[in-house]
Amino acid sequence: MFFSKCLRFFGFLVVPAFAGLIAASFPAKAQDLFRGDMKTVLGKPDSPLQVGIGIKIDQITSVDQKSENYGAVVVIRAEWKDPALAFDPEVVGRDIRVVAPRSLADHAESIGTVLPAFVIHNQQSNRWIHESAAAVSSDGSVIYVEKSNLTLQAPHFNFLKYPFDTQEFHFEVVSILPSEFVSYEPLHQFSGLGDQLGEEEWILGNARLEKSHVIGLSGRVSDQVALVFDGNRHLTYYVIRVFLPMLVLVTVSWTLFFLDEYRKRIEISGANLLVFVAFNWAISADLPKLGYLTFLDFILQWMFVVTGAIIVFNVVLRKIKVSGRDALARKLDNYAIKWIYPLGYAAIVGYAVFAYLLVPS
Repeated sequence: MFFSKCLRFFGFLVVPAFAGLIAASFPAKAQDLFRGDMKTVLGKPDSPLQVGIGIKIDQITSVDQKSENYGAVVVIRAEWKDPALAFDPEVVGRDIRVVAPRSLADHAESIGTVLPAFVIHNQQSNRWIHESAAAVSSDGSVIYVEKSNLTLQAPHFNFLKYPFDTQEFHFEVVSILPSEFVSYEPLHQFSGLGDQLGEEEWILGNARLEKSHVIGLSGRVSDQVALVFDGNRHLTYYVIRVFLPMLVLVTVSWTLFFLDEYRKRIEISGANLLVFVAFNWAISADLPKLGYLTFLDFILQWMFVVTGAIIVFNVVLRKIKVSGRDALARKLDNYAIKWIYPLGYAAIVGYAVFAYLLVPS
């Protein structure tokens, strides 16, 4: 029972040659990949075992932008053919045998053959396997399927264009055995995203399988197959909750120039300044502490600066008026209403769109 539970957290067992190397890297029970008595070193296959890998995500359980990870319920499928696993259908009574992965691993160990063990390269949490099974055909063809849920790292997130950003999600399956032992091929027909992912904040799509080579747990080059898909935000939320209130605040700040009393202008501009501070805190709460400004950060910071400049400008106008130069104050005020304020904001937004959204990051 213990070994059966161990197997439910990781696909299927590696050849004994790597048992001692990897087992020490994982804690007992939930992460125990290998049996301690598997110490016999198996020989290298004459040719790499060709293994097809399919990855289909049925559900997205969460997307944590601050931690840069996401949760998923996924179906992993592996297909390969090994004549050593062939059997006589007349003796067994059928052409296909459905066995528990643990039983398949024990049988492969007993005959000294290779099983294509794998790990999830960007896995952050325990992988809780809901169901798993292996179907072995009489000619040695094997289909292994498991359904599991886990949390995965998303290091490719880039928030520079936030909230108009497109984020890239990865699910990376890496062979524990080096490439000369096991070679992966993508199973496109068994891969992709489910129809009901259950994620409301993101629009997910453009799923594709990508094959590459990475340094595996053995310290040597291993095959990797990754399901990569893109995510875009629902912009309606940001238009209603962020950009529309910002537009209202900008318009209110502009209408202040039509007030003749400079003292009232200063009071209202001070209140707007506090609103921009609150806006900045609310938006930054959704993102990690970045070392760069996002598109929305840039707009907000300049709105903050402009609002502060309006306060200073109105203080200066009041001083000019008090000093008896009322005509000069009105002339400067008129320039601000017609040219400086609207053209200044147009320049800020135009530069932000060009620098953040149009220029490739």
